Parts: sequence; C-alpha cells; structure tokens
Amino acid sequence: MKNMYKEKLVVDDTSINFNMSVPITEIMRMLEIATFNHADMIGLDHDNMIKTSNAFWIVSKIKVLLNGELKTGDKVTVKTWTYEPGMIRFDRACELKVGSFIKAKSIAEWCCLDYETRKIRKGSTINFPKLEMVETKKIQTNYTNMRLEVDQADYVYTKTIRATDIDVNNHTNNLKYNFMALDSFTVDELKSFSIKEYEIYFVNESHEGDKIDIYRKQEKSYFYIEGKCADKTIFRVVIKFKKK
Repeated sequence: MKNMYKEKLVVDDTSINFNMSVPITEIMRMLEIATFNHADMIGLDHDNMIKTSNAFWIVSKIKVLLNGELKTGDKVTVKTWTYEPGMIRFDRACELKVGSFIKAKSIAEWCCLDYETRKIRKGSTINFPKLEMVETKKIQTNYTNMRLEVDQADYVYTKTIRATDIDVNNHTNNLKYNFMALDSFTVDELKSFSIKEYEIYFVNESHEGDKIDIYRKQEKSYFYIEGKCADKTIFRVVIKFKKK
C-alpha cells in the first residue's frame, strides 16, 4: 500500500458562492474527500480503526495555502500523502491542482483517540499499516500559532449545535467549524478580500445542544476567529488575507 493517493473532482455550480468562486469551506471538503478515501484504501477508515484498534481519528490542526481561485468547470486533482507516523502525531499533506497549477496545498496534524475513554493513544498502540513511502515531499510552511485575547467587544454571534452538525464520532463535524468561522463575516466583507492562508485549530469537542459564541478580531493582515462554549475554547481560526 502506498502513502500517496489521488482524487479527481470537477467544480460545478453547487460548489461556488456569491463570488462565483469556490470558498474555503468547499476546498476543505475537497481535501477531506481525498483524505478519507485514502484512509479507506489503506485500512485506516473509521469502522476498521474501531474494529482493529478501538480508536478513531481526529485532526488537531490544518493549514491551507491558497494561490488563485477555483471556478466552475475546473478539473481538479487532489493529491494527499502521509509522512512517517510519530509517537502520537500523524502528519498528512495535500495538493490541489488544476492542470499543472497548484491552487492550494495543506498540511494537517492528526492523532488517535481511544474509542471508550476519548484520550489520546500512542501510535504504537494502533494497527497502523506499513506503507510504501512513494511521496515524502514536505509542504514548506509553518503554523502561526496565533492566539489573541477576545472579549465581548469582539463577539459576533452564537451558534447552537444541531443534529445535522454531528458526525460519526458523535461530536461536531470538523467541516462545520469552517462555516462558523466564515459566518462571522458579512457577504460584503467576504467580497472585499481574498484568503491567502487559512489555519484552523480543533481545541475541544462540542456536541448537540452546545452553544458556541463566535468572536472575531483583526490584527494587520490577519483575522483571528475563536469559538467558545462557556469558558472553553472549541476552535480557533487564523486567516491571512489580502484586500481586493
């Protein structure tokens, strides 16, 4: 089994937004499609992980570098590959291309939680396959690790977690947090800038009925967005933007 996988997708009208381009929420979904299909292929899918290791995957953080927009009709190739597993961390990279042009690339940090205790498991305790390392290229970027203090002046809105937000792990689907982050902006605000870099940190789980307060703050060419449930941070997003 190879550590690399390719997925071919076509952008259609269901994937575009009011700017007639593909938003970061849809790009994140495309990356997840390739990631999950690769996991299925190498036996690290949700059902098999529970069956063989009594564990499941979570992603702790993702950074995406964007270079141009995707439009309707674009034929997209998403390539994803894993690196050698660490003690508790499993890094995965992705590239999204249209033809030979890289439109986006990402790096993500994954780990495993025990299915019963929901505590982090060491890589040595799970049934991780021996992979042929056919792709080892590193994505050249660093996480900003930005964290700003937010208060009531930065509050935007409150999101209540509903049934359709919940995934197979019985907590909020990671992709839903991207929508929460972008919903801290108005349509006019989103039209006024383009996203150059997008980082999301998944800090704590949230569940059906939780009320997540969304805060947004700007520092120079960065937007910082934080979702909090009571005093507990659920997620953080850092967006590096460029004015149009």
